[in-house]
Amino acid sequence: MGRYRDGECWTLVEDAVVGAGGKSSRVLTPRFSAHASFVWGTVVQSNGLQAGDVLQFSGYSWTRTTDTDVTNPDGSGSTNQTVATETRGIPQHTAMVVRVVSTGIVEVIEQNIPPATGPVQTLTLVLTAPAQRVTTTRTPHSSGGETVTTVTVTDSVTNPPRCYRPIAA
Repeated sequence: MGRYRDGECWTLVEDAVVGAGGKSSRVLTPRFSAHASFVWGTVVQSNGLQAGDVLQFSGYSWTRTTDTDVTNPDGSGSTNQTVATETRGIPQHTAMVVRVVSTGIVEVIEQNIPPATGPVQTLTLVLTAPAQRVTTTRTPHSSGGETVTTVTVTDSVTNPPRCYRPIAA
């Protein structure tokens, strides 16, 4: 996908909200300006989000750490750690919920990430970190014994976004 109109995150969401009959953030945001923290309607909790709700980010960060430990039948093995981080809102960023994946995890549509070049895109973001998940698999070997692989996934979130339900104009 390319960029929508001027490529700003606000433009994409503002046009979607107003086009669907919602009230403009220009009207709802006190002291509206390009640097304001936009207001998009009624505040909702992240556990009550639904498609069409708007997220206003300011200093948001989500980090997923995945630790993989492999132990072979002979006792040898390996460990590996990957860390992936998504950030939004330095200073502000706006996105719209397309789908709720599960409580605290949503698919959003946005643009301007990375700033000044980012196209319209959809992606999944974690807004509320779920409990650590551990998965263990055992793979038998023809020579006897088994390889044990343990994968531990840990999410952490700082500065979750403010969540809004647009209101009718």
